[in-house]
Amino acid sequence: MMAPARIVDYIVVHELCHLHHLDHSDAFWNEVDKVMPDFHERKEWLRKNGAAMDL
Repeated sequence: MMAPARIVDYIVVHELCHLHHLDHSDAFWNEVDKVMPDFHERKEWLRKNGAAMDL
């Protein structure tokens, strides 16, 4: 299974936010939230389905 585009978007935003914050601090998650307010839903989808994805 491949990730839906909205999940790929979350992964990209997540990684780009690491350019400003090298950890998963509150400041990091606040940055993610500014760009993608529904990131919690996407993060949860990835947690539940990520292991089933193929490259």
